[in-house]
Amino acid sequence: MTSSVDMMPGFDRMQLQAPFDLTYYNEQPLSGGKFHSHAFYEIYYFHEGRCTYLIGDSVFTLKPGDLLLMNGLTLHCPNVEPDSRYVRSILHFDPAWICKGLSETAKSILLDPFETLRNHRMTLTGENREEFEGMLADIHRLSSSTAGFRQERMTLRIQEMMYVIADWCQAAVQDHDSISEKERHVQHVVSFVEENYMLDLTLEGIARDMHITKHYLSSLFKEVTGTTVFKYVYHRRINQAKIMLRLHPHLSITEISQASGFKHLAHFSRMFKAMVGTTPEYYRRSGEELSLT
Repeated sequence: MTSSVDMMPGFDRMQLQAPFDLTYYNEQPLSGGKFHSHAFYEIYYFHEGRCTYLIGDSVFTLKPGDLLLMNGLTLHCPNVEPDSRYVRSILHFDPAWICKGLSETAKSILLDPFETLRNHRMTLTGENREEFEGMLADIHRLSSSTAGFRQERMTLRIQEMMYVIADWCQAAVQDHDSISEKERHVQHVVSFVEENYMLDLTLEGIARDMHITKHYLSSLFKEVTGTTVFKYVYHRRINQAKIMLRLHPHLSITEISQASGFKHLAHFSRMFKAMVGTTPEYYRRSGEELSLT
C-alpha cells in the first residue's frame, strides 16, 4: 500500500542499492533535510556539530559521541542549526544479508537492539567511543581498498560492530523483555500507530493486526496508558503536523493535514486548535521553539 507520505513533497522512501552502504565522516552541509524512511536498518553516529534529530514523534538533541540505532521504517529527519558543522557517519544495511548464514541465536543477538528497542539513542564516551570510531574507520578503509574478498571482510567487520553494539544494549533489551504482556500489547499498538498514523486507521484494523478483539484492545490500552487508542492516534498525528509546520514551510496546510493522517482540513484545524491552543497557520508563523508533547 502506498501512503500519502510516499506521494508528498519533502519525503523520501529510500532504496538501498547494495547489501550495505557506509557514508563515513560526512562533513557536507545538509541542504533541505527531508523526512525519509526505508526498509533497511541504520547505524547513525554523530561526530560533531549542532543537530536535532527527529524520529517519529521523538526528538533527540545530539552531541558528539551519540549513536542512533534505527529500524528505518519510522520517518526520521535531521534538523541542523544554520551555519553549523554537521559531521556524521551513517551505515545502512540489509539485516537479512548481514545475518546470512548465521545461526538463529546469532541473528537474534545482532538484530535485537534494532527490533526490540526499535529507535534507540546511546552516548558513547571513553574507551567505548574510541573503539566504535576505530571500527568505523576500519570499515571505511576496507571499503576504499581493492583487497580480495572485500565485501565478505566488510560483512564480518559490520557483524563485529553489531556484536559490540548488542553488548552495550544488553541491559536495555533485558529491561524491555521484562515488561508485562499487557505492556507488550500496548507497545505493539504504539509501534503500529507510529508506522501507520498517516493512513485511515480503525480500531478493528489495529485489533486485527494484533489478533485480539477490539473490546479487549480498548480496555487494555486505557488501563495501561490512561487514554484511549484514538486519543493517542490524534496526539501522534498532531505532533507530526507540528514537526512539518516547522520544518517544511513550502508545504500547504492542506498538504500537511493529509500527510499527518487527516482526511478533511476542517477536522484537522479543529483538532490542532483543541490540542495546541492555536491554529496551524499561527503556529507556523509564531517562531516558537519546536515543542512536542
